[in-house]
Amino acid sequence: MNVVCPVRRILHISPRGGRQLTTTPPSTYRHRRSLKAKPESYTTPPPTPYTEGQVSKLSEYYTDAQLASLLAGESAVDPAHFHNRHRRPDHDPMKLRYLDDLSILDPILDSPTGPQTYTPGHPLQPLPKLQELLTPSASTTAANSATGEPPWMREVSLRTGFPVADIKRFRTKILVSHSVVNQTHMGKIRRMYCLAVAGNGNGLVGIGEGKSVEHSEAQRIATYMAVRNMMPVPRYENRTIFGDLDIKVGAVELKLFTRPPGFGLRTSQYIFEIAKCLGLSDLSARVTRSRNPMNVCKATIQALRSQKLPETIALGRGKKLVDVRKVYYNGAV
Repeated sequence: MNVVCPVRRILHISPRGGRQLTTTPPSTYRHRRSLKAKPESYTTPPPTPYTEGQVSKLSEYYTDAQLASLLAGESAVDPAHFHNRHRRPDHDPMKLRYLDDLSILDPILDSPTGPQTYTPGHPLQPLPKLQELLTPSASTTAANSATGEPPWMREVSLRTGFPVADIKRFRTKILVSHSVVNQTHMGKIRRMYCLAVAGNGNGLVGIGEGKSVEHSEAQRIATYMAVRNMMPVPRYENRTIFGDLDIKVGAVELKLFTRPPGFGLRTSQYIFEIAKCLGLSDLSARVTRSRNPMNVCKATIQALRSQKLPETIALGRGKKLVDVRKVYYNGAV
């Protein structure tokens, strides 16, 4: 405890109050201060002796050894030094208001002590050290080897809510894979591009794209994005689509047709894999004009997600569901 902040200040702590926080940065310009009379506490030295009540109150904040050393230090200070003190400027951003019990660590403003654990979202989460990144701990290595789960599966599980066991059972397939070149002033930069599809075979399907220098890394990114982009798609009798669909993406014109039970999947290879991941068993398709694989995959997903359900048609036309079934679906819905 120094001269500027004597022990006597603790005796005048306000019973209520908290830290005064502000997000306004301190001004770089010096404020012109008017001459004000210094308060009496800065010109008159405080009395050195403490009453028994004051000493008992100070003992709540300090141990006996600390209190004895502080009292001895204050008694050694020359009272004439109090006349030479200067007030700290009011705009000092590091100035304390002495409204808190500084013996208690604040969970936000003070640095944590003791063993630190990772808490997602906490403002004072411990930062990993470079040595820890280069040499993973034995517990992490043992857990990864025991479960055999790649890190991207655990991240997808946290983002989507699916258990890792369910993510392993998803059907995934790399549909498109080729190299791309980006021409820059430094030359041609070659990378690998992959497009993947993922689904659970029961109404969920999604596609994802990935680029990387390594082919395996591009496949991993594409599979990761496909699992993240999975969305529910309505199915008629869990085997085909609700009516015929016609869509155009880029130069690709795609038509999907609903088929009776036992018809099978008579489509191109890309639509076949998407239908398998979704869980469709009766479907036919026709692709005219351009047959770009990327646009075919994107058009198929967009068409499947834009189906019009009988309830939606009935609500839009102001009719009953039985009338819509008879006109559009021949009473089979």
